[in-house]
Amino acid sequence: MQAAQIVEKPELRVVGLAAPFISGLSPDATNSEVIGPLWDQFLHRAAQVPNRLGREMYGIIFERPAGDRRHPHEMQYVAGVRVSSPAAVPDGMVGHTVPAAAFAVFTHRGPVKTIGHTLAEIYRDWLPRSGYRHAGLADVEQYDHRFRVDRDDSEMEYWVSVVPESQSG
Repeated sequence: MQAAQIVEKPELRVVGLAAPFISGLSPDATNSEVIGPLWDQFLHRAAQVPNRLGREMYGIIFERPAGDRRHPHEMQYVAGVRVSSPAAVPDGMVGHTVPAAAFAVFTHRGPVKTIGHTLAEIYRDWLPRSGYRHAGLADVEQYDHRFRVDRDDSEMEYWVSVVPESQSG
């Protein structure tokens, strides 16, 4: 298991398409049926997003409010781009802000379809032994010039919001 870098990240504002899904760590997982098609839709619409900053794309994963969930492991996924202001959101899209926070940053290497192996290492191996706990803000996937979908030389960053275990919350 690779070591994480703990990095203070500034606020991240994104605009994109959103959909609920059941976590890949659940036996009822729907992530593979939801997230890929959501990206396919967003890639055709990304140019419609005003106030875009940079060329990176982001996948934002966060818990849905308990009252909005149809399943105990239901999460929300936003496929989007960073913006200077989420004020102008195209029809059918959403704006979402991830607050400034500490994140454990990992690099996933290889085809995106193998991300589940990296997530299992993070959540089943690294996090329980790290001295940190999930802050509950969000997980962030950052796709930049290193990302090559199905290629073995592909790389992407996966960020997990964390706080020290000793911090009450």
